[in-house]
Amino acid sequence: MQYQQGLFRVINFYQESRMNKGVVIAMFWLAANTGYAEYVGSAEENSPRITVAEAKLMRDDSRLSLDGFITGHLRGDHYLFRDDSGEIDIEIEKSVWRQQAVGPDTGVRIDGEVEHESGSVYIDVHRLEVAGPGR
Repeated sequence: MQYQQGLFRVINFYQESRMNKGVVIAMFWLAANTGYAEYVGSAEENSPRITVAEAKLMRDDSRLSLDGFITGHLRGDHYLFRDDSGEIDIEIEKSVWRQQAVGPDTGVRIDGEVEHESGSVYIDVHRLEVAGPGR
């Protein structure tokens, strides 16, 4: 009788420990498979829409949103951005372009942050939205 009770305890412990292992495995799986997400809506609520002239006066790492035109390629990932108040260097990595075609007359909205480096100011673009000609 005692042998049977001991056996049931061992079986019960084994089943409980398997269940606990399953819970732990499920937790690790959920933590490892939490996908990377990106907000694709408008950044209006988070980043103020400003002009190039205002952007040049902002602090390093300030978030912003600009409307204007990409008028030329400077070097590497750097381009010239223009709005009614002036021009500024912007950096757009290949992944941000998302295969969008942009010409000097194509209106765009860029979301990013101000970067101060070696005495110059540029915008690190995180998001590029094509608005169309003459925006």
